[in-house]
Amino acid sequence: MYNWLYFIRSNRESHRLMSDLLGDEGVSGITYLVFSEDIKCGDGRVFLSNNGFLIAVNFFTNITSFKDNMVKSGLNLASLVDLYEIVCEDENPSTRGITITEKAERIIFDRDFEIFLKKNNFRFKDGSTLTIPKVSSNRRL
Repeated sequence: MYNWLYFIRSNRESHRLMSDLLGDEGVSGITYLVFSEDIKCGDGRVFLSNNGFLIAVNFFTNITSFKDNMVKSGLNLASLVDLYEIVCEDENPSTRGITITEKAERIIFDRDFEIFLKKNNFRFKDGSTLTIPKVSSNRRL
């Protein structure tokens, strides 16, 4: 099982991502993670927070074939990271993922995510604000 994070950078990208994820039967456990710090990966990539927030969509898959659909949709695979590629002080494989996700605010429901971002006056770097696509409102957990 793969545990993925996709760091979203705009409302448009969020809509594309959710459309792909919700259309793939092999994807499960979709939640939002809001980090308050930059995230570094073992391969040297760094995801920078914007106005104190770094937003990721967390989800699980058994296979990696969903990546092809992401590319076709215009999503940037450089924003996709296996959770275990993130640099973390915890080297224990059984607790590493928990240590990483505990650093974030975990939000399960789309409406709660939208409220959280509005309450914090969050805007993506491109100036857009998050809107929840209609396909997401009935998503499976």
